[in-house]
Amino acid sequence: LPSPSLLQVQAASRTVRDQALEALRSAHGVNVGLIMTALHGKKQGFEEVLKMIDEMAKALKQEQVDDIKKKEYCGEEINKVQDHIKEVDFQIGDLSAQIEAQEEAIETYTADIKTLKQSIKDLDKAVAEATEQRKAEHEAYVAEAADNSAALELLGFAKNRLNKFYNPK
Repeated sequence: LPSPSLLQVQAASRTVRDQALEALRSAHGVNVGLIMTALHGKKQGFEEVLKMIDEMAKALKQEQVDDIKKKEYCGEEINKVQDHIKEVDFQIGDLSAQIEAQEEAIETYTADIKTLKQSIKDLDKAVAEATEQRKAEHEAYVAEAADNSAALELLGFAKNRLNKFYNPK
């Protein structure tokens, strides 16, 4: 029969092995499968399994450190992007205000242009009416001047007649 102390060591190592297998089932990774195989196979010494677990723990700690650094980097980058977004939003607000001001100016200029076009049409119409009036007045003047010339000629003729009658030679 085996000695009772040997049975306790076997039971203790079996219990530790079972606990290790249970913990490894919840973990994921390439080395985990290798460690589980080593624990099931019982060919390797438990020291090698512990060594592999220690190496895996070191690797996980390093991954955790790397993840923390990556998280900090990502946080900084997110802050930079958020700051950039705020700047762009501010610029968009400024540009929107400028666009609104320009649109108002365009509306004002459009109304001014429309008013000026109507003023030009009214002025052209007034110029045409004034031209017609001047032509009519010119024709009346020419006719009156012709009448005055004819009257002067007639008066000159009458004067000569009267001179001949009253001052015969």
